[in-house]
Amino acid sequence: MEKSAWLNAQSFERAHEVLSAINTLSIRAKLSLAGIDDTEREEEVHKSKQHLLAFLERFQAVVEDTEQRSDGVALGVDPGMGQLVQRFLSARSKWPRPSGILYQSSLMEIRDLLGSNNSTAQKKFVECLRELRQLVEENSHADIRAILGDM
Repeated sequence: MEKSAWLNAQSFERAHEVLSAINTLSIRAKLSLAGIDDTEREEEVHKSKQHLLAFLERFQAVVEDTEQRSDGVALGVDPGMGQLVQRFLSARSKWPRPSGILYQSSLMEIRDLLGSNNSTAQKKFVECLRELRQLVEENSHADIRAILGDM
């Protein structure tokens, strides 16, 4: 397997792990908002929170580094993360700005929503997860095309 295909496969696998965490946390928040007990999946939810937090911290660091560079290029990261950051920054810089919380909030504000049990915060968190899922899925489609080619 050539190096670029291997990097694309790794990027796709990481995207799948992030999407799995997003889905688990979204389900938990929606069940909580509906007043349904979901404590039997506590370990899975905890692991998903840790995985999403690690992803957000890494993502935030790359976003900040990229914003500080005059050429706007993400350096020192795998191509998949670089493309994801470019998609995020591109969407956030468009006018009119996207209306979603993902693009209007700092990533650290989103991190705070993750730990909140407040129903208003949970509703925002569900919206944010939906937007983040969409961003990651769009980016992973590029990895799939790179791995499988145009079929």
